[in-house]
Amino acid sequence: MATSTSPIAIIRPRKKSRARGEVEKLELRASILRAASEEFLEHSYEGFSLRRVAERIGYTPTTIYIYFKDKDQLLRETVRDGFAAFDVTIQNAALKHTDPRERLHALGQTYFEFGLQNAALYRLMFMQRADFLLLRLLGSGATEEMRAAALLDPSGAPHRVVAQDLLVAAIKEGIETGQFLEGDAIAKADALWASVHGLTSLALSPLMSPDHARSLIDQLLENLIRGLEP
Repeated sequence: MATSTSPIAIIRPRKKSRARGEVEKLELRASILRAASEEFLEHSYEGFSLRRVAERIGYTPTTIYIYFKDKDQLLRETVRDGFAAFDVTIQNAALKHTDPRERLHALGQTYFEFGLQNAALYRLMFMQRADFLLLRLLGSGATEEMRAAALLDPSGAPHRVVAQDLLVAAIKEGIETGQFLEGDAIAKADALWASVHGLTSLALSPLMSPDHARSLIDQLLENLIRGLEP
């Protein structure tokens, strides 16, 4: 006599199979991103090759196009990971200092070191493709029209990143406690950020060696912070 197979017995293996398939897709996507990071760090934006990324993971370039439509989308995801690491690094630096002056110095030093230790990624995040930063700030739900108009918010002020917000918070606290002069905390923070970014950019260019830039960062930060004081 034939025995009937329970519908549940059929469905469960299918569900398990689909779950395994999703896990494998996520693992392959993560492998592509890791390979892309390695490729970018070795060859920078101009020399980046999807073909070499595929070779690193043992697949054809066609496989990459299943997950990422083009080079820019793949690099945007790489940058997203870079900003996640940057945010954690900069926030940890801020949490170590309760004094606003010391916190500002630590934020500047950490920002500078992140740039030097992640030179190719820093260039992509802050120098070569500023649109990647804007896309990150807007999120995945933004339309192309919103992205095109993303340089300014309704008030006309630039969008901010975590490092800027931490700088502003430290300066506001310094003003409230009388350590820093009264004034526009955002403008003061932007001036400090611009100066540290400038030295970081020089250190990543042929114009200044990283070692020489490192010898200047403490003096630069001392001068900038002293300028905030009464």
